[in-house]
Amino acid sequence: MRRFWALLAVGALSALAIGSAAALGVNGGAIQAGEDLTLTCDSDGVQVLGWGLETDDGLVYSVRIGGIADTCQGNALFVRVTDGGVSVASGNVDPLLPAHTGAGQVVVSIPGGYPAALIDDLHVFIEGPSGS
Repeated sequence: MRRFWALLAVGALSALAIGSAAALGVNGGAIQAGEDLTLTCDSDGVQVLGWGLETDDGLVYSVRIGGIADTCQGNALFVRVTDGGVSVASGNVDPLLPAHTGAGQVVVSIPGGYPAALIDDLHVFIEGPSGS
């Protein structure tokens, strides 16, 4: 019987803790990504302009992103490379500067590189308060 009451008490405390965590406010900027036409700071999305491919070893060490709206200045841009749906490499630029937006571009480094032949997708996220 003691075990029953102990388990009941643990369950009640767990429910209370989860309920309290669910009520916490989250204060973050808008997250924008790739081809979503409802982006807060960039309504027409961004473009991948090129890859930093090293032909000696077949690794991609960077990606060039362009077509970033001026309203995204001050936000952070994140790039995630996937292989078979699994995130295998990432990089970011924070903050986006005037040279990165409008007619400009940003080069995001991929530390350590990743084999070009294994890359199957690229995710681009823009996060921050600008343009929201």
